[in-house]
Amino acid sequence: MMEAYPVLVDGKVEGFVRTFGDYVEVTRGNVQEHYLWLGERGFGLKTESELFRILYENPIVPSLEPREGLLEERVAQAATALRETLDGKLVMADLSGGKDSTAQLLILSRLREHIDFKLLAVYVHVPYLEPLENIDIAERIANKLGVEFLYVEADRRMMQFYLMREGLPRRGVRWCTYLKTRALREARKALGADFEAKGDRMLESGKRMSRLKGLATKSSFVQGRTLNLVYDFTALDAARIVAEHHLVHPHYLLGIPRVSCRFCPYRSLYELKAAEAREVEDLGLLEHSAMLMYRRHYSSVATWDLFWELALWRYQPTLARLRLKELSNVDFAKTLTLGDVKAMFRSLWVR
Repeated sequence: MMEAYPVLVDGKVEGFVRTFGDYVEVTRGNVQEHYLWLGERGFGLKTESELFRILYENPIVPSLEPREGLLEERVAQAATALRETLDGKLVMADLSGGKDSTAQLLILSRLREHIDFKLLAVYVHVPYLEPLENIDIAERIANKLGVEFLYVEADRRMMQFYLMREGLPRRGVRWCTYLKTRALREARKALGADFEAKGDRMLESGKRMSRLKGLATKSSFVQGRTLNLVYDFTALDAARIVAEHHLVHPHYLLGIPRVSCRFCPYRSLYELKAAEAREVEDLGLLEHSAMLMYRRHYSSVATWDLFWELALWRYQPTLARLRLKELSNVDFAKTLTLGDVKAMFRSLWVR
């Protein structure tokens, strides 16, 4: 589930946009419309359906009050709050290359001017599912900030095992997250890190709001051994800091709203289409994994071509059946082009 991202026109917020399922939600003033992915034709206006109601959550629309000097303010706040906590410690900062982890790494790198602690950026690659270019992009960000970079990856043998046994990750069966988290946990243990810095933001989803509200209540940056300096940022806050320091992940400039695995089950068809040129190391293995899924669970749901075209592997079979019904009740007279949607998402970065 995505928060609503501001759409900027000539530097002013003209509305909001987000994706969920295979829908794009566009909000202008008090008018909210939902469009369904129609392939190369773009997006058609969609009325509610059973699948829509299952997947829908109310959007989180952040305050857009200007927060001038936020980077300097946050560094100063953290310097006061964490001086004794971080002095002489080792902080392992999770770095994906996305706006939130990058904004946090930038703050941490500046914080070293006030507190004497060791900082290490750790990037965890998910073999087979994640674009290869993400590795170099994350390393370039760390190098530009003068932060030591460590590459680790989820267990390849286990990745292959799950791909053959479970198929591609699905909503509700995202086994890849477990393997990525385990790799992070093992890296932290091997390094003997005192704190792990995670760039999670409250406004990203209802679940994160619940998990991080303790930080906001206490006006704190630490929960146990986890450090978070961006938990109360909006998407606009993080994007502005990252853009001003020329640390923007190239995928954002392509209109891709998130930095994630190419085959993430929570990506919409629009996102999968926008990212399809991003190279993974063994596309044939992933297609084979999807074919195994299809034969075991989906052959009675759709043809193979339709299964692959609509990326039905993202859904449980019952939801996949509902997804096939979505072309009904689409207003083909009211559409958005692929370029329209890309421009909305890109506006956060090219303003």
